[in-house]
Amino acid sequence: MWRGDVRAGKAPVRFRARASGARSIVFLAAALLAAGQGRAASNTHQSAPPLAGTYVSLAEHPRVFTTLAELEGLAKRINSPDSYSGQRFGQLATQVAGDLAANKIWDATYSGCNIETYLYVFSFEPQDPGHAATIHSDLHLDPSARPPAGAAVVAARLALYAALVKAGAAMPANAPSPDRAVELSKRILLAWAERGFRDEKGAFLRSASQFCLGDGKIDPVSMTQVGLQVARGVVYSVQAQDFLLYLGAVDDEEVRPLNTFHAAMYELIRNALNYRFVDHLDLDCNHYSNHVGAQLTGLLAAARLLDDRSKFEAVLDGGNPSISVTLPWTAYFERGIYGNDAPPNACYNNTGPDGLVSRPFFQTDAVAPGEIDDRYRNSNASHGIGYPMFTLEWLYDMAEILRIAGYDAYGYRGAHGQSIEMATQYYACYARNAGFGKLVTSDNGRACPNFSQYVGKAVNGVDGNILIGAYRFPADLEITDLEPSARTSALSGAFATDAVRFGRWRD
Repeated sequence: MWRGDVRAGKAPVRFRARASGARSIVFLAAALLAAGQGRAASNTHQSAPPLAGTYVSLAEHPRVFTTLAELEGLAKRINSPDSYSGQRFGQLATQVAGDLAANKIWDATYSGCNIETYLYVFSFEPQDPGHAATIHSDLHLDPSARPPAGAAVVAARLALYAALVKAGAAMPANAPSPDRAVELSKRILLAWAERGFRDEKGAFLRSASQFCLGDGKIDPVSMTQVGLQVARGVVYSVQAQDFLLYLGAVDDEEVRPLNTFHAAMYELIRNALNYRFVDHLDLDCNHYSNHVGAQLTGLLAAARLLDDRSKFEAVLDGGNPSISVTLPWTAYFERGIYGNDAPPNACYNNTGPDGLVSRPFFQTDAVAPGEIDDRYRNSNASHGIGYPMFTLEWLYDMAEILRIAGYDAYGYRGAHGQSIEMATQYYACYARNAGFGKLVTSDNGRACPNFSQYVGKAVNGVDGNILIGAYRFPADLEITDLEPSARTSALSGAFATDAVRFGRWRD
Protein backbone atom coordinates (compact mmCIF):
# COMPACT_ATOMS: atom_id res chain seq x y z
CA MET A 1 0.00 0.00 0.00
CA TRP A 2 1.31 3.31 0.88
CA ARG A 3 0.59 5.34 3.84
CA GLY A 4 -1.76 3.36 5.88
CA ASP A 5 -3.62 0.13 5.93
CA VAL A 6 -6.18 -0.79 3.31
CA ARG A 7 -8.90 -0.73 5.95
CA ALA A 8 -10.21 -4.17 5.22
CA GLY A 9 -11.41 -4.53 8.77
CA LYS A 10 -8.84 -6.87 10.30
CA ALA A 11 -5.35 -5.77 11.12
CA PRO A 12 -3.49 -8.69 9.47
CA VAL A 13 -5.24 -7.98 6.17
CA ARG A 14 -4.37 -4.31 6.45
CA PHE A 15 -0.76 -5.03 7.13
CA ARG A 16 -0.24 -7.42 4.26
CA ALA A 17 -1.82 -5.08 1.76
CA ARG A 18 -0.06 -2.07 3.20
CA ALA A 19 3.32 -3.67 2.82
CA SER A 20 3.03 -5.35 -0.54
CA GLY A 21 0.42 -3.44 -2.51
CA ALA A 22 2.70 -0.59 -3.50
CA ARG A 23 5.25 -2.79 -5.18
CA SER A 24 2.76 -4.90 -7.10
CA ILE A 25 0.75 -1.92 -8.34
CA VAL A 26 3.85 0.04 -9.34
CA PHE A 27 5.17 -2.95 -11.28
CA LEU A 28 1.81 -3.31 -12.99
CA ALA A 29 1.73 0.39 -13.80
CA ALA A 30 5.16 0.13 -15.40
CA ALA A 31 4.01 -2.85 -17.43
CA LEU A 32 0.89 -1.08 -18.63
CA LEU A 33 2.86 1.95 -19.68
CA ALA A 34 5.37 -0.19 -21.51
CA ALA A 35 2.55 -1.94 -23.33
CA GLY A 36 0.90 1.34 -24.26
CA GLN A 37 -2.24 0.57 -22.25
CA GLY A 38 -2.07 3.65 -20.07
CA ARG A 39 -2.14 7.34 -20.83
CA ALA A 40 1.02 9.19 -19.88
CA ALA A 41 0.79 12.37 -17.88
CA SER A 42 1.60 15.76 -19.32
CA ASN A 43 3.71 16.68 -16.28
CA THR A 44 1.94 20.01 -16.07
CA HIS A 45 -0.48 21.31 -13.49
CA GLN A 46 -3.13 23.94 -13.91
CA SER A 47 -3.00 27.12 -11.91
CA ALA A 48 -4.71 27.11 -8.55
CA PRO A 49 -5.84 29.87 -6.21
CA PRO A 50 -3.26 30.98 -3.63
CA LEU A 51 -3.57 29.79 -0.06
CA ALA A 52 -4.52 32.57 2.34
CA GLY A 53 -2.13 33.29 5.17
CA THR A 54 1.39 34.31 6.10
CA TYR A 55 4.05 32.19 7.72
CA VAL A 56 4.16 32.64 11.51
CA SER A 57 7.35 31.62 13.27
CA LEU A 58 6.98 29.92 16.65
CA ALA A 59 9.88 29.53 19.06
CA GLU A 60 8.28 27.08 21.49
CA HIS A 61 7.60 23.40 21.00
CA PRO A 62 5.49 21.59 20.01
CA ARG A 63 4.82 23.58 16.84
CA VAL A 64 4.38 21.15 13.94
CA PHE A 65 1.12 19.18 14.30
CA THR A 66 -0.02 20.70 17.59
CA THR A 67 0.77 23.51 20.01
CA LEU A 68 1.39 23.70 23.73
CA ALA A 69 -2.08 25.15 24.35
CA GLU A 70 -3.69 22.35 22.36
CA LEU A 71 -1.62 19.71 24.13
CA GLU A 72 -2.66 21.05 27.54
CA GLY A 73 -6.26 21.25 26.36
CA LEU A 74 -6.14 17.61 25.31
CA ALA A 75 -4.73 16.65 28.72
CA LYS A 76 -7.73 18.32 30.37
CA ARG A 77 -10.10 16.44 28.08
CA ILE A 78 -8.34 13.20 28.96
CA ASN A 79 -8.89 13.91 32.65
CA SER A 80 -12.60 14.53 32.20
CA PRO A 81 -14.51 11.57 33.70
CA ASP A 82 -15.58 8.94 31.17
CA SER A 83 -14.37 11.02 28.23
CA TYR A 84 -13.62 9.62 24.82
CA SER A 85 -10.16 11.20 25.01
CA GLY A 86 -9.56 9.42 28.30
CA GLN A 87 -10.51 6.12 26.72
CA ARG A 88 -8.11 6.69 23.83
CA PHE A 89 -5.33 7.76 26.23
CA GLY A 90 -5.77 4.45 28.03
CA GLN A 91 -5.22 2.71 24.71
CA LEU A 92 -2.11 4.80 24.14
CA ALA A 93 -0.69 3.91 27.55
CA THR A 94 -1.30 0.21 26.91
CA GLN A 95 0.42 0.41 23.53
CA VAL A 96 3.40 2.27 25.01
CA ALA A 97 3.73 -0.39 27.69
CA GLY A 98 3.90 -2.96 24.91
CA ASP A 99 6.54 -0.95 23.07
CA LEU A 100 8.71 -0.75 26.16
CA ALA A 101 8.37 -4.47 26.81
CA ALA A 102 9.01 -5.53 23.21
CA ASN A 103 12.69 -6.33 23.80
CA LYS A 104 13.66 -5.24 20.29
CA ILE A 105 17.01 -3.85 19.19
CA TRP A 106 15.56 -0.37 18.94
CA ASP A 107 18.82 1.40 18.16
CA ALA A 108 19.59 -0.82 15.16
CA THR A 109 19.61 1.34 12.04
CA TYR A 110 20.15 0.86 8.34
CA SER A 111 22.25 2.55 5.68
CA GLY A 112 22.13 1.20 2.16
CA CYS A 113 19.93 1.19 -0.92
CA ASN A 114 17.12 -1.24 0.01
CA ILE A 115 13.98 0.88 0.27
CA GLU A 116 12.03 -2.09 1.67
CA THR A 117 14.30 -2.28 4.72
CA TYR A 118 13.77 1.42 5.39
CA LEU A 119 10.03 0.85 5.05
CA TYR A 120 9.81 -1.91 7.63
CA VAL A 121 12.47 -0.81 10.07
CA PHE A 122 11.96 2.96 10.07
CA SER A 123 8.55 3.84 8.62
CA PHE A 124 6.11 0.97 9.14
CA GLU A 125 5.56 -1.24 12.18
CA PRO A 126 4.30 -4.65 10.99
CA GLN A 127 6.97 -6.93 9.54
CA ASP A 128 6.43 -9.05 6.46
CA PRO A 129 7.90 -12.49 7.30
CA GLY A 130 9.24 -12.68 3.77
CA HIS A 131 11.64 -9.82 4.52
CA ALA A 132 12.88 -11.11 7.89
CA ALA A 133 16.15 -12.60 6.64
CA THR A 134 16.99 -9.51 4.60
CA ILE A 135 16.25 -7.21 7.53
CA HIS A 136 18.51 -9.19 9.85
CA SER A 137 21.27 -9.14 7.25
CA ASP A 138 20.90 -5.43 6.45
CA LEU A 139 20.95 -4.53 10.15
CA HIS A 140 23.76 -7.00 10.94
CA LEU A 141 21.69 -8.72 13.61
CA ASP A 142 21.88 -12.25 14.88
CA PRO A 143 19.00 -14.41 13.63
CA SER A 144 17.61 -14.63 17.17
CA ALA A 145 17.58 -10.84 17.69
CA ARG A 146 14.33 -8.93 17.31
CA PRO A 147 14.73 -6.06 14.83
CA PRO A 148 12.98 -2.72 15.30
CA ALA A 149 9.74 -2.23 13.43
CA GLY A 150 8.48 1.20 12.46
CA ALA A 151 11.02 2.86 14.73
CA ALA A 152 9.93 6.39 13.83
CA VAL A 153 6.27 5.55 14.46
CA VAL A 154 7.14 4.08 17.84
CA ALA A 155 9.38 7.01 18.78
CA ALA A 156 6.54 9.45 18.10
CA ARG A 157 4.06 7.40 20.13
CA LEU A 158 6.43 7.21 23.10
CA ALA A 159 7.13 10.93 23.00
CA LEU A 160 3.42 11.77 22.67
CA TYR A 161 2.62 9.74 25.77
CA ALA A 162 5.32 11.47 27.83
CA ALA A 163 4.31 14.88 26.50
CA LEU A 164 0.68 14.37 27.50
CA VAL A 165 1.72 13.33 31.00
CA LYS A 166 3.85 16.46 31.31
CA ALA A 167 0.94 18.54 30.00
CA GLY A 168 -1.19 17.23 32.86
CA ALA A 169 -2.86 14.03 31.68
CA ALA A 170 -3.48 11.68 34.60
CA MET A 171 -1.72 8.35 34.11
CA PRO A 172 -3.96 5.27 34.18
CA ALA A 173 -3.37 2.62 36.81
CA ASN A 174 -0.23 0.58 36.11
CA ALA A 175 0.70 2.93 33.27
CA PRO A 176 4.28 2.81 31.99
CA SER A 177 6.93 5.27 33.09
CA PRO A 178 7.02 8.41 30.92
CA ASP A 179 10.75 8.69 31.65
CA ARG A 180 11.34 5.28 30.09
CA ALA A 181 9.24 6.31 27.11
CA VAL A 182 11.33 9.45 26.65
CA GLU A 183 14.60 7.54 26.94
CA LEU A 184 13.61 5.03 24.25
CA SER A 185 12.17 7.65 21.91
CA LYS A 186 15.36 9.69 22.19
CA ARG A 187 17.56 6.64 21.64
CA ILE A 188 15.69 5.74 18.47
CA LEU A 189 15.91 9.22 16.98
CA LEU A 190 19.56 9.78 17.76
CA ALA A 191 20.48 6.37 16.35
CA TRP A 192 18.90 7.21 13.00
CA ALA A 193 20.29 10.74 12.99
CA GLU A 194 23.80 9.46 13.58
CA ARG A 195 23.84 6.24 11.53
CA GLY A 196 20.86 5.95 9.19
CA PHE A 197 20.20 6.79 5.55
CA ARG A 198 23.89 7.02 4.60
CA ASP A 199 25.79 6.07 1.45
CA GLU A 200 29.07 4.14 1.40
CA LYS A 201 30.99 7.35 2.16
CA GLY A 202 28.88 8.21 5.18
CA ALA A 203 26.94 11.04 3.51
CA PHE A 204 23.15 11.24 3.73
CA LEU A 205 21.29 9.76 0.77
CA ARG A 206 19.90 12.57 -1.39
CA SER A 207 18.39 11.07 -4.52
CA ALA A 208 15.85 8.46 -5.57
CA SER A 209 18.54 6.96 -7.79
CA GLN A 210 20.41 5.79 -4.68
CA PHE A 211 17.67 3.33 -3.71
CA CYS A 212 16.87 -0.19 -4.83
CA LEU A 213 14.35 -2.95 -4.21
CA GLY A 214 15.13 -6.11 -2.29
CA ASP A 215 16.92 -7.62 -5.30
CA GLY A 216 19.50 -4.82 -5.18
CA LYS A 217 18.49 -3.37 -8.54
CA ILE A 218 18.05 0.38 -8.96
CA ASP A 219 15.30 1.03 -11.48
CA PRO A 220 12.31 3.33 -12.05
CA VAL A 221 10.10 1.13 -9.88
CA SER A 222 12.26 1.46 -6.79
CA MET A 223 12.84 5.15 -7.48
CA THR A 224 9.14 6.01 -7.53
CA GLN A 225 8.65 4.48 -4.07
CA VAL A 226 11.39 6.43 -2.30
CA GLY A 227 9.55 9.63 -1.47
CA LEU A 228 6.54 7.85 -0.04
CA GLN A 229 8.38 5.24 1.99
CA VAL A 230 10.77 7.76 3.53
CA ALA A 231 8.20 10.50 4.11
CA ARG A 232 5.73 8.27 5.89
CA GLY A 233 8.42 7.67 8.54
CA VAL A 234 9.80 11.20 8.62
CA VAL A 235 6.36 12.54 9.56
CA TYR A 236 6.69 10.55 12.79
CA SER A 237 10.35 11.28 13.46
CA VAL A 238 9.51 14.99 13.18
CA GLN A 239 6.65 14.57 15.64
CA ALA A 240 8.93 12.71 18.04
CA GLN A 241 11.62 15.40 17.95
CA ASP A 242 9.02 18.14 18.39
CA PHE A 243 7.74 16.49 21.57
CA LEU A 244 11.23 15.69 22.88
CA LEU A 245 12.12 19.37 22.53
CA TYR A 246 8.98 20.29 24.47
CA LEU A 247 9.98 17.79 27.14
CA GLY A 248 13.49 19.25 27.40
CA ALA A 249 14.85 15.77 26.77
CA VAL A 250 17.55 16.75 24.25
CA ASP A 251 20.32 19.28 24.75
CA ASP A 252 21.98 21.50 22.16
CA GLU A 253 24.59 18.89 21.27
CA GLU A 254 21.84 16.34 20.60
CA VAL A 255 19.55 18.73 18.73
CA ARG A 256 22.27 19.48 16.21
CA PRO A 257 22.39 16.00 14.59
CA LEU A 258 18.61 15.70 14.78
CA ASN A 259 18.17 18.95 12.87
CA THR A 260 20.82 17.90 10.36
CA PHE A 261 19.00 14.61 9.87
CA HIS A 262 15.63 16.24 9.20
CA ALA A 263 17.17 18.82 6.88
CA ALA A 264 18.71 15.94 4.92
CA MET A 265 15.39 14.09 4.83
CA TYR A 266 13.74 17.24 3.47
CA GLU A 267 16.18 17.24 0.57
CA LEU A 268 15.81 13.54 -0.06
CA ILE A 269 12.00 13.70 -0.13
CA ARG A 270 12.04 16.85 -2.28
CA ASN A 271 14.35 15.28 -4.85
CA ALA A 272 12.29 12.09 -4.89
CA LEU A 273 9.09 14.08 -5.40
CA ASN A 274 10.63 15.99 -8.28
CA TYR A 275 11.80 12.76 -9.88
CA ARG A 276 8.32 11.28 -9.64
CA PHE A 277 6.60 14.27 -11.17
CA VAL A 278 9.08 15.41 -13.80
CA ASP A 279 11.54 12.68 -14.72
CA HIS A 280 9.44 9.52 -14.50
CA LEU A 281 6.95 8.57 -17.19
CA ASP A 282 3.76 8.06 -15.27
CA LEU A 283 0.02 8.53 -15.35
CA ASP A 284 -1.75 11.66 -14.22
CA CYS A 285 -3.67 9.76 -11.56
CA ASN A 286 -0.42 8.47 -10.06
CA HIS A 287 0.94 11.97 -9.75
CA TYR A 288 -1.95 13.13 -7.57
CA SER A 289 -2.32 10.04 -5.42
CA ASN A 290 -1.64 9.52 -1.72
CA HIS A 291 2.05 9.07 -2.58
CA VAL A 292 2.47 12.79 -3.10
CA GLY A 293 0.29 13.57 -0.10
CA ALA A 294 2.77 11.72 2.09
CA GLN A 295 5.75 13.47 0.54
CA LEU A 296 4.28 16.96 0.85
CA THR A 297 3.34 16.22 4.47
CA GLY A 298 6.90 15.11 5.19
CA LEU A 299 8.30 18.24 3.56
CA LEU A 300 6.01 20.63 5.42
CA ALA A 301 6.61 18.82 8.72
CA ALA A 302 10.40 18.93 8.41
CA ALA A 303 10.42 22.57 7.33
CA ARG A 304 8.14 23.56 10.20
CA LEU A 305 10.20 21.63 12.75
CA LEU A 306 13.27 23.54 11.57
CA ASP A 307 11.22 26.77 11.43
CA ASP A 308 12.55 27.33 7.91
CA ARG A 309 10.16 29.70 6.18
CA SER A 310 11.81 29.45 2.75
CA LYS A 311 11.60 25.67 2.68
CA PHE A 312 8.04 25.77 3.99
CA GLU A 313 6.78 28.27 1.44
CA ALA A 314 8.51 26.42 -1.41
CA VAL A 315 6.24 23.44 -0.67
CA LEU A 316 3.12 25.59 -0.72
CA ASP A 317 3.31 27.08 -4.20
CA GLY A 318 6.58 25.98 -5.81
CA GLY A 319 7.54 29.59 -6.38
CA ASN A 320 11.12 29.41 -5.12
CA PRO A 321 13.47 28.40 -7.97
CA SER A 322 16.32 27.82 -5.53
CA ILE A 323 14.21 25.20 -3.68
CA SER A 324 12.44 23.48 -6.54
CA VAL A 325 9.21 21.69 -5.66
CA THR A 326 7.64 20.73 -8.97
CA LEU A 327 4.32 19.56 -7.52
CA PRO A 328 3.54 21.95 -4.65
CA TRP A 329 0.60 21.82 -2.26
CA THR A 330 -1.71 24.10 -4.28
CA ALA A 331 -1.23 22.08 -7.47
CA TYR A 332 -1.67 18.78 -5.64
CA PHE A 333 -4.85 20.01 -3.96
CA GLU A 334 -6.21 21.17 -7.32
CA ARG A 335 -5.99 17.72 -8.87
CA GLY A 336 -6.17 15.47 -5.80
CA ILE A 337 -9.78 16.41 -5.01
CA TYR A 338 -12.35 16.69 -7.78
CA GLY A 339 -14.54 19.78 -7.71
CA ASN A 340 -17.48 21.06 -9.70
CA ASP A 341 -17.41 20.25 -13.43
CA ALA A 342 -14.02 18.54 -13.16
CA PRO A 343 -13.03 15.73 -15.57
CA PRO A 344 -11.36 12.60 -14.20
CA ASN A 345 -7.58 12.49 -14.42
CA ALA A 346 -6.11 10.32 -17.17
CA CYS A 347 -5.75 6.85 -15.74
CA TYR A 348 -5.55 3.11 -16.41
CA ASN A 349 -7.98 1.56 -18.84
CA ASN A 350 -10.84 -0.44 -17.38
CA THR A 351 -10.79 -4.16 -18.10
CA GLY A 352 -14.51 -4.67 -17.54
CA PRO A 353 -17.83 -2.80 -17.43
CA ASP A 354 -17.88 -2.14 -13.69
CA GLY A 355 -15.84 -2.27 -10.51
CA LEU A 356 -17.00 -5.78 -9.68
CA VAL A 357 -15.05 -7.27 -12.59
CA SER A 358 -12.53 -4.63 -13.72
CA ARG A 359 -9.29 -5.54 -11.92
CA PRO A 360 -6.98 -4.08 -10.71
CA PHE A 361 -8.28 -0.67 -11.77
CA PHE A 362 -11.69 0.83 -12.40
CA GLN A 363 -12.87 4.36 -13.00
CA THR A 364 -16.16 5.82 -14.18
CA ASP A 365 -16.06 8.52 -16.81
CA ALA A 366 -17.78 11.01 -14.52
CA VAL A 367 -16.77 12.39 -11.14
CA ALA A 368 -18.77 13.96 -8.35
CA PRO A 369 -17.61 16.99 -6.36
CA GLY A 370 -15.56 15.80 -3.38
CA GLU A 371 -14.31 12.56 -4.90
CA ILE A 372 -10.58 11.95 -4.53
CA ASP A 373 -8.25 11.03 -7.37
CA ASP A 374 -7.07 7.78 -5.72
CA ARG A 375 -10.47 6.22 -6.40
CA TYR A 376 -9.31 4.17 -9.41
CA ARG A 377 -7.57 1.40 -7.40
CA ASN A 378 -9.53 -1.83 -7.52
CA SER A 379 -7.35 -4.86 -6.82
CA ASN A 380 -9.80 -5.80 -4.06
CA ALA A 381 -12.72 -4.40 -2.14
CA SER A 382 -10.54 -2.57 0.36
CA HIS A 383 -8.89 -0.25 -2.16
CA GLY A 384 -11.50 1.92 -3.84
CA ILE A 385 -12.38 3.96 -0.74
CA GLY A 386 -9.39 3.03 1.42
CA TYR A 387 -6.89 4.75 -0.86
CA PRO A 388 -8.86 7.99 -1.20
CA MET A 389 -8.97 8.03 2.59
CA PHE A 390 -5.16 7.90 2.72
CA THR A 391 -5.11 11.03 0.57
CA LEU A 392 -7.69 12.70 2.78
CA GLU A 393 -5.69 11.80 5.90
CA TRP A 394 -2.59 13.46 4.45
CA LEU A 395 -4.66 16.52 3.51
CA TYR A 396 -5.87 16.78 7.09
CA ASP A 397 -2.34 16.30 8.44
CA MET A 398 -1.07 19.06 6.15
CA ALA A 399 -3.99 21.29 7.10
CA GLU A 400 -2.98 20.98 10.76
CA ILE A 401 0.62 21.96 9.99
CA LEU A 402 -0.54 24.84 7.82
CA ARG A 403 -3.04 26.06 10.39
CA ILE A 404 -0.39 26.34 13.09
CA ALA A 405 2.00 27.99 10.63
CA GLY A 406 -0.52 30.72 9.78
CA TYR A 407 -2.46 29.42 6.76
CA ASP A 408 -6.14 28.58 6.30
CA ALA A 409 -6.15 25.21 4.55
CA TYR A 410 -9.52 24.35 6.04
CA GLY A 411 -11.14 27.34 4.39
CA TYR A 412 -9.29 26.84 1.11
CA ARG A 413 -11.23 26.29 -2.12
CA GLY A 414 -9.66 25.07 -5.34
CA ALA A 415 -10.44 26.43 -8.78
CA HIS A 416 -13.45 24.07 -8.98
CA GLY A 417 -14.65 24.84 -5.47
CA GLN A 418 -13.17 21.70 -3.99
CA SER A 419 -12.25 21.58 -0.31
CA ILE A 420 -11.30 19.22 2.48
CA GLU A 421 -14.80 19.61 3.88
CA MET A 422 -16.35 18.70 0.53
CA ALA A 423 -14.27 15.52 0.31
CA THR A 424 -15.20 14.54 3.86
CA GLN A 425 -18.88 15.12 3.11
CA TYR A 426 -18.68 12.99 -0.01
CA TYR A 427 -17.29 9.89 1.66
CA ALA A 428 -19.47 10.44 4.72
CA CYS A 429 -22.37 9.54 2.45
CA TYR A 430 -21.11 5.95 2.14
CA ALA A 431 -20.51 5.67 5.87
CA ARG A 432 -24.05 6.85 6.49
CA ASN A 433 -25.76 4.61 3.94
CA ALA A 434 -23.57 1.51 3.91
CA GLY A 435 -21.82 1.74 7.28
CA PHE A 436 -18.21 1.89 8.45
CA GLY A 437 -16.29 -1.10 7.15
CA LYS A 438 -19.27 -2.37 5.15
CA LEU A 439 -19.49 -2.99 1.41
CA VAL A 440 -21.19 -0.49 -0.87
CA THR A 441 -23.98 -2.02 -2.92
CA SER A 442 -26.28 -0.68 -5.61
CA ASP A 443 -29.02 -0.49 -2.99
CA ASN A 444 -27.23 1.13 -0.05
CA GLY A 445 -25.03 3.42 -2.14
CA ARG A 446 -27.66 4.82 -4.44
CA ALA A 447 -28.11 8.00 -2.41
CA CYS A 448 -24.47 8.99 -3.01
CA PRO A 449 -23.46 10.80 -6.22
CA ASN A 450 -21.59 8.59 -8.70
CA PHE A 451 -22.11 5.58 -6.43
CA SER A 452 -21.34 3.19 -9.32
CA GLN A 453 -17.65 4.00 -8.83
CA TYR A 454 -17.78 2.38 -5.38
CA VAL A 455 -20.12 -0.61 -5.69
CA GLY A 456 -18.33 -3.59 -4.15
CA LYS A 457 -15.90 -1.39 -2.20
CA ALA A 458 -15.52 -1.43 1.59
CA VAL A 459 -16.06 1.82 3.48
CA ASN A 460 -12.52 1.74 4.92
CA GLY A 461 -10.70 4.56 6.69
CA VAL A 462 -13.65 6.93 6.74
CA ASP A 463 -14.09 6.84 10.53
CA GLY A 464 -10.92 8.72 11.43
CA ASN A 465 -11.60 11.38 8.82
CA ILE A 466 -15.12 11.83 10.15
CA LEU A 467 -13.74 12.44 13.65
CA ILE A 468 -11.26 15.10 12.61
CA GLY A 469 -13.78 16.49 10.14
CA ALA A 470 -16.31 17.01 12.93
CA TYR A 471 -13.55 18.57 15.03
CA ARG A 472 -12.68 21.11 12.32
CA PHE A 473 -16.14 21.57 10.76
CA PRO A 474 -18.44 21.41 13.81
CA ALA A 475 -21.36 23.10 12.04
CA ASP A 476 -21.45 20.53 9.23
CA LEU A 477 -24.26 18.14 10.12
CA GLU A 478 -23.43 15.84 7.21
CA ILE A 479 -20.22 15.03 9.06
CA THR A 480 -21.09 15.46 12.72
CA ASP A 481 -24.15 13.20 12.65
CA LEU A 482 -21.77 10.28 12.09
CA GLU A 483 -19.59 11.02 15.12
CA PRO A 484 -21.04 8.42 17.52
CA SER A 485 -20.54 5.49 15.17
CA ALA A 486 -17.19 6.86 13.98
CA ARG A 487 -15.93 6.98 17.59
CA THR A 488 -16.79 3.34 18.09
CA SER A 489 -15.27 2.27 14.78
CA ALA A 490 -12.04 4.21 15.36
CA LEU A 491 -11.47 2.60 18.76
CA SER A 492 -10.63 -0.72 17.13
CA GLY A 493 -8.65 0.67 14.21
CA ALA A 494 -4.97 0.03 13.65
CA PHE A 495 -4.30 3.76 14.05
CA ALA A 496 -6.12 4.36 17.31
CA THR A 497 -2.82 5.43 18.88
CA ASP A 498 -1.46 7.33 15.88
CA ALA A 499 0.77 10.05 17.30
CA VAL A 500 0.19 12.61 14.56
CA ARG A 501 -3.60 12.82 14.73
CA PHE A 502 -4.11 11.82 18.35
CA GLY A 503 -6.75 13.99 20.03
CA ARG A 504 -8.17 15.43 16.82
CA TRP A 505 -11.70 14.56 17.80
CA ARG A 506 -14.50 16.02 19.91
CA ASP A 507 -15.42 14.61 23.30
